[in-house]
Amino acid sequence: PPAPPAPPPPAPPPPAVRAKCAMDSAVEASYEERRLPNKIATSDASSYSQQLLQASGFDRFGPDFAARLCSDGLAGASSYDEAVALLHAEGKKLWQAALDRVQGRSVQGTLAKSDDRMLYWARLTMTLALRQWKPEFALTDAQRAALENEFERASRGQLSIDFPEGAGHKRILVSGFDPFSLGAPSSDDRIESGDFELPRGNPSGATILSLDGHTVALADGTTAVIRTFILPVNYGPFIAGMQEDTLGPWFKPGGKRVDASITMSQGRTSFDLEHYNGRYHFSAVGNDNLRPPCTGFPSNQDCEINPPERWLGYSPTPWSKDAPSQFTVASLPFQRMIDAATGDWKVARNDEYDVIECTLDALFPPEGTKPNPQELNCALQGGGGNYLSNASAYRNTLLRDVFRLDIPAGHIHTPTMKIPRGVTDPEFETHRDKIVAQSRNLVIEVARSLASPPAL
Repeated sequence: PPAPPAPPPPAPPPPAVRAKCAMDSAVEASYEERRLPNKIATSDASSYSQQLLQASGFDRFGPDFAARLCSDGLAGASSYDEAVALLHAEGKKLWQAALDRVQGRSVQGTLAKSDDRMLYWARLTMTLALRQWKPEFALTDAQRAALENEFERASRGQLSIDFPEGAGHKRILVSGFDPFSLGAPSSDDRIESGDFELPRGNPSGATILSLDGHTVALADGTTAVIRTFILPVNYGPFIAGMQEDTLGPWFKPGGKRVDASITMSQGRTSFDLEHYNGRYHFSAVGNDNLRPPCTGFPSNQDCEINPPERWLGYSPTPWSKDAPSQFTVASLPFQRMIDAATGDWKVARNDEYDVIECTLDALFPPEGTKPNPQELNCALQGGGGNYLSNASAYRNTLLRDVFRLDIPAGHIHTPTMKIPRGVTDPEFETHRDKIVAQSRNLVIEVARSLASPPAL
């Protein structure tokens, strides 16, 4: 008998229904985003950020990202989870483009490939678009803040870190910072005023963009692999645990555990290797014009660095003098780094620190009085001060201690970079490149220190 007819193929699933959306340009920009229109000269036809992004080929990221979020009235994601996936992908795309440009794989525009600033300013065009995104699906204020954090982490390389596994590799993590001290928003940063801050870069950021993925063949036959990420110059993400969330997975036991962890920032006239890092933080405002509301000490917890309980292993509240410790100590191979011929600038170990009485009265003693030196027992400053450089160093070395790791860990302060008289200039570029070259050499010297000594 003839075979029965084949059953009809199943009907295709209905096309996914995309959520609708709109972009609300009336949404107020953040303090940092309000610098996007700033000019460096009143006669300029376009803002500094536009000039910089066009010169680097990164002017496409803001418009492309806005179109991915909301194009033709349809959202690029139909749920919170889809939005997280989209923001991870777009943030990683920006990060990879910055690496590709600095490392010479894909260089567009006229700006020198070693520049770091396009990553910061392109990110701001994208966070502004995210702030203005109004998807049809409901987003609470907490979810919207969480989405911005997911994008920040992805665009800073924090979600792109990975290492090869096993004893044949030594794994090194290095962090740098965004540009900072950029002047006030919504006002031109006129060259004629002499207060010319907007075009600042950060050699620590330029260094880590040049180093990500770099390998070093070590004397014992192993290979050091360097991975990097960028930190913001804002207190809020630090207080929320951004740095620990980035470092922590690689500090845990396992075949990909780090063998060295270095924080880096710019600070002085030469290279300082910070020896002591203090728990206290209360200094200049961040790029967002905010700082911790530190109005009392130690009664106000915001005066001190309190790493998140999920990594610390216990709650840092209520306040305790030594939990966590007032100071941490760096474990870099100081003398090796000092003695190596790394570049033009002097390299020195900085053993400075400062302490105070653990009371508010000691912070503001009556005129003509001095606190009892024997009671000066709380951290006021580490070698790197009490701003976010010190905070990054403290959090890094404290996490080393929490996990009981015997590894090189510490902070490198680079020389402060010159500010260009315009978007860029040859002196600015030469100065940055020399700082970056010496910074790279110092990190590579740490890598070389990881080689196992020859057997006797």
